[in-house]
Amino acid sequence: DEEEMKEMRSSGRYGGSTRKPAADGGDDTMGLATGGGSSSSSGRRFAPPPRKKGALAEEDEDGPTYEVEEPAADMLGMGFLSFGKKEEVKTISMEVHDATIRNKGGLVLDKKGSIQFGRKVRDAAALAGASSRADKAEEEARVSAEVAKQREAATLAAEQSARRAALQDEEDDAQEEDEVPLPGKEREMLPVTHEVTLQAHEKCITAMGLDPKGVRMVVGGMGGECKFYDFQGMTEDKKPFREVEPVADHMVQAISWSNTGGCLLVVCSDSHARIYDRDGSAKPIQSTVKGDMYVRDMQHTKGHTQSLTGGMWHPFANEHWITSSLDGTIRIWDINAAPVGMDQVLPSVHVLKTMDRRNVCVGGASGRAGGLHPTCCVYSPSDAKLIVGGCSDGSIQVFFEKARYMKPDRILREAHTALVTDVAFIQKGTQSNLMVTRSRDHTMKVWDTRMLSDAKGPVKTWEDLPCGHEKSGLCISPCGQWIATGTAPEKASMGNSTVKIWETKDFKHVKTLDFGKKVPVKFAWPKELNQLIVGTSTGEVSMFYSPYASKRGALHFVGKKAKVKAEIDMGRSGPGPIFNMTDSEDIKKFYATGHGDMSKIRRAETRAAQKTITPIRPPDAKNTMAATSDSMAFAAMVMKSGAKILNLQNASGQEKDSQKALHKYADVDKNPDLVGHVYKDNPQPLDWSVDLSEGDKRMSAKMQGSFCRKCGQKVCRCIDYSVWGAKRKKTS
Repeated sequence: DEEEMKEMRSSGRYGGSTRKPAADGGDDTMGLATGGGSSSSSGRRFAPPPRKKGALAEEDEDGPTYEVEEPAADMLGMGFLSFGKKEEVKTISMEVHDATIRNKGGLVLDKKGSIQFGRKVRDAAALAGASSRADKAEEEARVSAEVAKQREAATLAAEQSARRAALQDEEDDAQEEDEVPLPGKEREMLPVTHEVTLQAHEKCITAMGLDPKGVRMVVGGMGGECKFYDFQGMTEDKKPFREVEPVADHMVQAISWSNTGGCLLVVCSDSHARIYDRDGSAKPIQSTVKGDMYVRDMQHTKGHTQSLTGGMWHPFANEHWITSSLDGTIRIWDINAAPVGMDQVLPSVHVLKTMDRRNVCVGGASGRAGGLHPTCCVYSPSDAKLIVGGCSDGSIQVFFEKARYMKPDRILREAHTALVTDVAFIQKGTQSNLMVTRSRDHTMKVWDTRMLSDAKGPVKTWEDLPCGHEKSGLCISPCGQWIATGTAPEKASMGNSTVKIWETKDFKHVKTLDFGKKVPVKFAWPKELNQLIVGTSTGEVSMFYSPYASKRGALHFVGKKAKVKAEIDMGRSGPGPIFNMTDSEDIKKFYATGHGDMSKIRRAETRAAQKTITPIRPPDAKNTMAATSDSMAFAAMVMKSGAKILNLQNASGQEKDSQKALHKYADVDKNPDLVGHVYKDNPQPLDWSVDLSEGDKRMSAKMQGSFCRKCGQKVCRCIDYSVWGAKRKKTS
C-alpha cells in the first residue's frame, strides 16, 4: 500500500534513475534521464502522455467510481511510445483513484536518489491493499454475524427451555390434580403414579405368576430359581419367604396358578412340567412324564420329548392345564389321570399338533429343516374354548374345544415374520373376541377371533416396537381398557427402554414409562390388586400402583418397618447379671453392683460353680442335722404327697424288701388315680398302623408276585446274568 511505498522510496538503497517533477506541476509526466538529463544513445526523449484528472463515473451500489481516460490517438508520435493500440477504459474504485492522484494531480515527490514506481505498479499495489482491507472487513463482519447468530440461538434455546419447563410444570400440576380421582372413578385411572422395586434375581426374569387373590407372587428367572413372595408378610426389606429350584441349570419358562390358588404350574426348559403347592414345598406334588424320543408320531407317546416353552392352567377347571414344547405339540394334562412308570408321573390326555406350510408336524429340533414349534400357549379367558399357540415361524395356530384334537382349526400363516413371543386376550365382560400378539419382528397386532384369516388381516398393527427378548410379553388390564407392552433400545443406540400403554377402545397411546437401560420382559396386571407388575432383564420387579386405585399388594409392605430382634447373649461379658428382686440374696447383689463390687460378685459366682464343693446331704438317721434349703423342702413336700396317694410307708418310697415292694404294684391298674383312667375305655391304647399314599398302594400291588429284578416288570425279555456260565434263561 501507500505507506510501504513511502518507506521504500525513503530508504535510499536504490540507485539509478530518479523521477523529477514536471515544470508546470499540473501534468503527471515521467522522464527517463540518464547522465544528468541528457538523452539516450538514440537521441530520443520519452515522456508519458499527459493524463487528465479523473472524472466522476456513474455510481453503483458499492459507491462512486472514477473513470481514468487514456491519451488520445492523435497524440501518438509526439514524444512518447505507442504500440498502435488504444488501451481500454478501466474503472477503479474511489480508494484506488485517491491513492494514485494524490499530491499534485497524482505526482508523488520523493527525495532525490530514491526509486520511483510507475502508475500501473502503484495502481496494482493500491488495488491489492484495498482488496486486503475489504477481505479483512468482510471477515470481521462474518465473524460478528456468526457471534450474533450464536447469541441469538442461545437466547432462543434458553427461551424454549424455559417455555418447556413452564409447560412441564403446568402438566405436572394438572397431573397432580388428576391423580386424585373422583369418588367412584378410581378404577378409571392408570395405577402408575407410584413405583416400588424388588430385586428378585440376578439374571433376566422370564416368568411371573400371582395367585387369584393377589396375596402371593412367584417369580422365575433364567437362573432356574423360583422365589415366593407373600405381600402380607413382607416388610421394606422385600425378601422372599421361600426359594425353590425345580431343576438345576434350566431356565423357568412359565408360571401359572390354578383357579383356586392351592397349587401352581412351573414349566422349566426341560421336558417335565411340575406342580407345587402354594407354600413352595421342596419336592413337587406331581410332575409330567417324558415321552419316547424315538417315536416319530407324537400322538403315540404320553409326554413331551423335548424342552418345554410355555404353559398355562385352565381358567375354570382345577385339574387341567396345557404345555407347549419344541417337539411341535401342545398337550393337555389332567391331574386325576392314572400315573405311569416307576415314578408314577402323569401322562397327557390330548395332543395338539402345530403344522408347518406342508401341513406336517415336524417340531423345531436342531437338524430338522423347516420345522416349527409353539413358543407360547394360552387359553381364552372368558370361556376357555380356544387354545392359541404362537409359533416360531410367526404363525398363530388356533384350536377349538372338542372331544378329539388333531390339526389346528385356524392358522394365521402370515401373522408375523418372526418368532411370536406372547399372546393375550382382551376381555370385556363375558366376551374375549380380540386377541393381541407380540413378535420379534418389532410389531404388535390385534386380531378379531370371529374372523381369523390372513386375507382380512389384523384390526390394528403397531410397528416400530423393538423387541429385545424372546420372552417379551404383554398384558391387558383387568377391566379390558388398556394394553401394556415394553420396548427395548436398538443395538448401538443411545435410547432408553420404555413401557407403553394404549387404550383398547380407539387404540390411542396414553402413557409411556421410562425404564432406562432395563428392558421390560414379563408383565402382569392382577384384578384383585389393580397394579402393573413388570419384570426386567436385570432381575428387578417394578410394581406400579396408585394409592387411590390399587388395593393390597405393594400397599402392604411399602413403609412397613422390619422388626428388630433383641440381641440376648448371656455369654458375653458386656451385659450384667440378672437379679431376682424377690430374693434377699439377689437384692444384696443388686445393691452391691451399685457400689462397684461387680468383680466380687463374679468371683463368688465362679466359686459357687466349681465342682469341688460338697453338695448338701439329705437328712437320714446318721445325719439328722443336715442343711436344708427351699428346693429341698419343696421336694420333700412333693414326695410326701405322692407317698400318701400311693399308700407308701415313707416319703422316700423305698422298701427294704424289694419283692414285697413289687407285689404292691400288682393291682396298680385298679387305682385310676394317676394315669389309669386315660386308658379305661380304650381297648387299644396305641395305634401303630401307617397310612399309605396312593402311589405306595399301587406300588405294593404291583410288587406282589414274581417280577424281574432288573427292570421291575412282571413280563419282560431281560436276561439273568447273575449266574456266570449258566444257561441263559428269562427272569420272568
